[in-house]
Amino acid sequence: MYSSLQFIYLTILFLVASFSLFLCFRKGKKHQEFLCFYLGISFLLEFLMYVFQLIFKSSANFGFLYNLYILFCSIFFLKYFNRNQNRNLTKINTAVLTLFLLVYLFFIFKNYQEVNQVIGIAFALVYIFYSLIWFYGKIKYPNLKSITNDPKFWVSFALLFWGVFFILRIIPRYLFSKIDAEVLIVSQSFFFIVNCIFYSLFFVSLIKYNKSNDERI
Repeated sequence: MYSSLQFIYLTILFLVASFSLFLCFRKGKKHQEFLCFYLGISFLLEFLMYVFQLIFKSSANFGFLYNLYILFCSIFFLKYFNRNQNRNLTKINTAVLTLFLLVYLFFIFKNYQEVNQVIGIAFALVYIFYSLIWFYGKIKYPNLKSITNDPKFWVSFALLFWGVFFILRIIPRYLFSKIDAEVLIVSQSFFFIVNCIFYSLFFVSLIKYNKSNDERI
């Protein structure tokens, strides 16, 4: 079950990243606000980790790649959400990133080869705050366009969805000193499902980007 869900997750991520790259070559990277870079890097990292798992039976020794990825994502989505955003809200987003970077720099040197749980929770909170700030902006500064037709709605919802479930997944590791290997496998399997939904929401966002571009032509 574990390997099957992982393969399904990688397949979905590959298809979404491929569609994003297709739109990038067809209409340009600015058309989707550079999501092709994020999705492409996400797939390459996950595929690389999958290969390491097959070869070395574990990808734990390559956790530093996830640490770099976390840093990339936090900065990428700051740029993404600050684009065409209210100036006051961009300042709040920047403050969120600054606080995260302080936490990141404090904990990263304790063991850079593994993803620190505090960094993981802080990263999930960054996703949640970015999303909530964007939703707040849409409520405070509404326009005639339906919110569900806005590609960023689906990205914001995806980040909020992922961030909440990531925290729910990682908290038990703090509550219990020892967790059965079987429980960890079930937890990881469940999170593969969460990731499948996460990237499926990005696919919806890409469709909205494609549709909005066609309407302008």
